[in-house]
Amino acid sequence: MHHPIALFAEALLAVFLLNAPVQADFDAGLMAYANGDFDTAAREFSTLAKLGDKEGQYYMGLLYEEGQGVPQRFESAEKCYTKAAQQGYVDAYFTLGELYLHQPGIKKDRVSAYYWLEMAAIHGHPRGKDEFQRNKNAMTPEQISLAKKADMKQQ
Repeated sequence: MHHPIALFAEALLAVFLLNAPVQADFDAGLMAYANGDFDTAAREFSTLAKLGDKEGQYYMGLLYEEGQGVPQRFESAEKCYTKAAQQGYVDAYFTLGELYLHQPGIKKDRVSAYYWLEMAAIHGHPRGKDEFQRNKNAMTPEQISLAKKADMKQQ
């Protein structure tokens, strides 16, 4: 019979060993990104994104948005950011809001931007409140009403 503390230690070690490669891949991707080696960054982040890692998804979104290491595809960036945002990645909330307002290839959508920038503001993104308010100030009363209805459906 195994001692409960020994079983716990084995389980903890297994979790650590399973997560270590993910962290190593993320660190390698981040280092490559910082050094301008976007092909390597794309390989590392793509692997993580496929595994459902929210940081990998977010950084793949950046690479698609910037066209670095992968072809520039705003629709692919939007998909990656959305996956990260659905897992609670605060930077993805903010970036999606900005994408809906400013990126070519993505139809300007103040209603969707309202939702994502509000999420960024609520969850403490440093620029979330200001950008949310700026977008809200540019919206018509009808757009705000639609955004609030969409907000209610999301909750």
